[in-house]
Amino acid sequence: MYDLNSFFDGMSKQLLRGVHAKAFGHKGLLNNALIQSEALSYFDDRRRAADLFSKMELWQRRCISLVYNSGSRGLTYNELRLTVPVGKVRDLQKFLLDMCREYLLWRTSTGSTMVYYGFSNFWGCFGMASEMEFPARAKFACFQNLLDWHICLVLSYALRKELKVNTNGTIHRRGYQICVDSFTSTKQLSERAAENELSFIFNFLTGNGWLEQEDSCLVPSEKALEFIRKNGFRLHQDVVSWWLKERFRGDRNHCVQLLKILEQPRPVADACNLLWVLDPTFRMVEKNKELPWEYLPRPLRELWLLGFVKFQMVDGKVAGVVLEQSGKDWVETSIASIPEQNISCLPNFELIVSTGTSPRVLFTLASLSKVENDEVFLRFALNRETYIQGLRCGLPEAEIENFKNWIKPPENVASTISEWNSSYYGARVHTVRLLKIEDLKVLAELSRFPQFTEATTEYIPGYGFILKPELEHKAFEILENYGYCPFVEKHDVNRLPAPTEEWRKDFVVAWPEAKAPDYELKDDADENTLQTALNSTKYGSNYQKMSTFDLVKVLRYAKTVGTLVGVKAKDPVKRNAKEEEKIFFVHALKLAKSPQVIEIQIYGKEEREMLDLSFIQEVKVFNGKEP
Repeated sequence: MYDLNSFFDGMSKQLLRGVHAKAFGHKGLLNNALIQSEALSYFDDRRRAADLFSKMELWQRRCISLVYNSGSRGLTYNELRLTVPVGKVRDLQKFLLDMCREYLLWRTSTGSTMVYYGFSNFWGCFGMASEMEFPARAKFACFQNLLDWHICLVLSYALRKELKVNTNGTIHRRGYQICVDSFTSTKQLSERAAENELSFIFNFLTGNGWLEQEDSCLVPSEKALEFIRKNGFRLHQDVVSWWLKERFRGDRNHCVQLLKILEQPRPVADACNLLWVLDPTFRMVEKNKELPWEYLPRPLRELWLLGFVKFQMVDGKVAGVVLEQSGKDWVETSIASIPEQNISCLPNFELIVSTGTSPRVLFTLASLSKVENDEVFLRFALNRETYIQGLRCGLPEAEIENFKNWIKPPENVASTISEWNSSYYGARVHTVRLLKIEDLKVLAELSRFPQFTEATTEYIPGYGFILKPELEHKAFEILENYGYCPFVEKHDVNRLPAPTEEWRKDFVVAWPEAKAPDYELKDDADENTLQTALNSTKYGSNYQKMSTFDLVKVLRYAKTVGTLVGVKAKDPVKRNAKEEEKIFFVHALKLAKSPQVIEIQIYGKEEREMLDLSFIQEVKVFNGKEP
């Protein structure tokens, strides 16, 4: 986000003189520094900006407010066009140009459209009071830090090789369903909420290289296991930092400014419109009403999953939004609070563990036992089958010893766990690293060298040593002092980065590319000229017959910009079927298999339905207009 001084620094001297003349009239010869200083003192006036704002119409004030809420992302002309009344679309372009000439906004050209931004000087000048009431009666739904637990749970499924990958890079439906069915707390809000959370988790895990593909299975990478072991206490903070980078390009100040608006309870429509600026693929909400999960912008859903906000629920729908204590703590200190650690192991082999417990403990528990609920206080059941299955997944023996210290089991549980460990570790077949020393004199010396024997598990007289894998490098350093450069036979497991395309396509939101500011601010082509040009293409507002290839392009365009589409539809198989006109928003295109369908929402209705692509005879695009 530019400030006015930096903006004027990039302006040519000739244009800057014109800016000065607009503010003060012509004053004769002035030096350049004085011109910029006086122009800045005039335009960098918050009272002047607030006065201009107060004289605007409601739709104009909304546009200005949305642009400032968008921060460094900005909003394109096409996105802003969707926010104004139909009768004002023709006036929008002139209004935005005038605001740029008043230096309340600035713009840049990206492709075939303009992107509009605000100035940091005026942040906070253009807030709009809510015209909607916060619902008085309702219960609150808060996710707290269950996301951390769910990440540990997904990693444990990967450790047990229960997540398989199809040949096209998508996750196998069985593994997908195992994860979704485990998220029962999320599913209480909506079935789609659990799917969205899983997509969020997989984006985090694959984006950070925490999952890898081994043959047809997804498995935790060494990077993930190392982090959980050594830095697990930072998991929640790392997830928040990753999300901030994805949604705000790392601009924490922008995020804080938006979250502060939610410190006071807000109707869901206000919260949706506030975060619409980051996800303009969703329609803006006009009325004060409850909304199902599917109609919330993605950043608002993700704030709930992160535990930053809580939802006020009415009849299974979201009615209001307010910042949760964890979100307030993060706004103030950059660190989100989490529940305290609490572990209780009972004589009946059950454990009660809070989600505030270290992710290292949660991950080990998820791998060794069966979880029986999905709440802030988790209930685990230990039994021999799941425990041995967890040991076979390759958890280090040292980690198993630590596990007993973490849970502090009663005597009967401790003795049973020792018995299970003995049955697994008592007779073992495993691969070891043997170091053979040909020179028996050197071998004898090394066997008496404490620093070297620390890196070994066993001395084999007349042959060599069994090395500790984690301390091999230390043994090799000592061997170099004896003139050895040991030959190391490697058997690398063939691992590939986990596929990301399936998760990224539903997660990524368009972010306009910021280019050099447009200082000249020339008049653009009028709306009639633009509409005439548009009507000559397949994106016009007149009904047209199209090939399937062009039809898919038009529907994808309508989904991206959120505009209405009109079609004339008829079942081609039924001889007496009547042609029917449908006007709708496009939510999804499902073209991977036959029959090819699109998910639509009929104009004026909330329900979604499927429409067979082959039914569409003609199509037109409304391009910001309404029927």
